[in-house]
This record gives sequence, C-alpha cells and structure tokens, in this order.
Amino acid sequence: MFEALWLVLFLAALAITGILAYPYVARLAQSQKTRHQGVVKHDWLPTGRIDFATRSNEVGDRNKERPAEFKLLVEERRIVESTAGNENLEIQWRLATLSEAKTVVTQYHKYLSENSLIKSTADLSVSSPPPKTAKSTPSTQLHSVKSPPLATA
Repeated sequence: MFEALWLVLFLAALAITGILAYPYVARLAQSQKTRHQGVVKHDWLPTGRIDFATRSNEVGDRNKERPAEFKLLVEERRIVESTAGNENLEIQWRLATLSEAKTVVTQYHKYLSENSLIKSTADLSVSSPPPKTAKSTPSTQLHSVKSPPLATA
C-alpha cells in the first residue's frame, strides 16, 4: 500500500513536470529547426512551368471526356545556402494567382487565334450544313400574308 502511494505521487510529479516543460522544449525544437535551415540567397521565383491538378478519384480512362474541376499549379524555385556553404535548390508547386491564370488563358487564346484554331460564330454558321427541310404537301404549306401599310393622318 505504501509503495503504491509513492508510485502514484511519482507519476503525478512526472506528469506535471512534462506539462510545464513542453512549451520550452517546443520552442527549443523550433529554434533548432530554423537555425539549420540556412540562408536564402534567392527567394521564390516562378520557373514558368505550369500543371493542372484534380482529385485522384475524378481521373481515369472512363472519365477522360467528363468535365472535372482542375486547379492550375505553378512551379517556383529558390536557392538556399546551407550552414556548410552548399547551395541547395528548393522546388515547390503552388496554386496559381488570378493574374497568373489570366496570363495562361491569354497566351492560350493567342496561340489558338494565330494558328486559326478558334472558330467564331460566323465561321460556324457558314461551315454548318443548311437545315434539312421536309417535303411539304399543299395542305401543310404556310402562306405569308402581307398586311396593308398603316395609314398615317
């Protein structure tokens, strides 16, 4: 009975010590992580590479022609000098901003128009075949009736 009481008191003291020491240990670990990260020589710069991402369950051979939600990703890189003096290249993909997405769309439309791949509505109406008309019989023909011009006073 006496040993069980000492064991409970020891475990309680250990738990209180762990709770009080946690903020200090977490702060120390965070400072160690940032200290060994190195010095940023060139901050994040876009590389010009783009990609599209979607949910993995929306893609597949049977879903190729179905509309899905895609997100435009852009690649960035930066150079970080380590504490040993080595230059490390870091690459990351992030979601595109609205201005970057507009630039991509503008370039895409420019490419389509330069290569005559965009069809305007006038081109579509000229290239589409005339609508098929059924042979009409005299009973189904419509007659247009002109109304007399209105008299003005």
